[in-house]
Amino acid sequence: MVLRKVVAILLAVLPIFLFAVEPIKVVRSEKEIVVLTRFEEYHFDLEKGILKDFYTIFDGRKHVFTYGNDGFDVLDEGTPLTVIEEPIVTGVGKISEGFSDEVSIVYNYGYVKKIFTIKNDENYTFFVDIESSKPVEMTVPRVSIDTSTDRYLENYFASFNPGTRTLVLLKHDEGLLFEGTLKVNRHKSFTVFIGPNKRTLIKKAFPEDYDVLIKALVKIPGFNKWYDSVFYGLVWFFWWLKDLTKNFGWAIVLFTLIVRLILYPLYHAQTKSLINMRKLQPQIEAIKKKYKDPTKQQEALLKLYREAGVNPASGCLMLLIQLPIFMLLWSVIRYYVEEFAYSGNFLIWKDLSSGGFSNNWLFLIITIVASYYSTLLTSQDARTAWQGIIMSVIFPFLFVGLPSGLFLYYATNTLIQLAVTYYTYKRYKIKGLTTRELLGLPKKA
Repeated sequence: MVLRKVVAILLAVLPIFLFAVEPIKVVRSEKEIVVLTRFEEYHFDLEKGILKDFYTIFDGRKHVFTYGNDGFDVLDEGTPLTVIEEPIVTGVGKISEGFSDEVSIVYNYGYVKKIFTIKNDENYTFFVDIESSKPVEMTVPRVSIDTSTDRYLENYFASFNPGTRTLVLLKHDEGLLFEGTLKVNRHKSFTVFIGPNKRTLIKKAFPEDYDVLIKALVKIPGFNKWYDSVFYGLVWFFWWLKDLTKNFGWAIVLFTLIVRLILYPLYHAQTKSLINMRKLQPQIEAIKKKYKDPTKQQEALLKLYREAGVNPASGCLMLLIQLPIFMLLWSVIRYYVEEFAYSGNFLIWKDLSSGGFSNNWLFLIITIVASYYSTLLTSQDARTAWQGIIMSVIFPFLFVGLPSGLFLYYATNTLIQLAVTYYTYKRYKIKGLTTRELLGLPKKA
């Protein structure tokens, strides 16, 4: 009865964690208004009505932009204007914790009104609208004090910081060049992207001009990485899978399956090498008992490996080849964390960008159970099996804090590894341990 009550309480509480919607939060102090979204933190000055600071929150709080007379200041004949009344904060989808859809901050300079609008989505994009009864000018933000990384494109201004690999892209209608400030006569709207250098997000922000923008941006020193051609090939392949499945969770599963299928020869070679070494284990033990002298023992072992056609280092070599591939694939999945947060459900998960035990407990159980059976299949004795099982229990806990999308990739990989190991060991008729043998229990009568 007590157990049923506990399960009922867990089932009632679990959706609170799994299906919680994070609203945009607004915090006001004496000097500034702070707007917090899932991955962004904006600091707006109260008196000047400018953007003071901007942080990205994913992967740690990172300071991307700090004010240097370039925070959307409004100038009248070169003189910065100051607001004449308290800014008004409005929003769409108001709930007790904030706003579910978007937030707007309205600054009144008398004959000029400026509005910042921030939407609750995965993109690092916001909008600036200015209405003025006379011609004024507006400054544009930079993420780097090095103006050599600035670019003036047709109707776009770009500023890139190679150190933080962050970018400002501001869409305007001033043509190719402007002299430090943008002119505003009556009304103008600007679309602004401030965030990480991610091409998928740039494409979502400015789909109509993406090709032109990337063609110009890749010429900025430091914008490209040497491995971008391979990395972005996989990124766009993953994007295609997401369009195909209409779901990021299934895209991760399909992506992992396809890549593992392509890499199957490497896994098979590694497993076959381990099996061959296992078959030689009785002879290896006999040589170790026969020769106590290390030199003679080594000579005898090398002779055994040579005659059996086995290279004991080949298993490790295959593993070393796979590691950079794993790292690359991990980076591709990790690249999409922002989209995971806003792209619908996957089974019981609402937000694949969230981590922690409450989101990853099921993945934790799956990986531990799958690793347990993999260890039993590949172990020769109870001692080595226990060592492997302890590691397989501890290791997944290291990933509990990671986004669920990454844990889904890890859990899928573990299940595939179990299937490959089971198939290969069955094919070569290699018998693993049973749970009774692991526990030292007698065989069933």
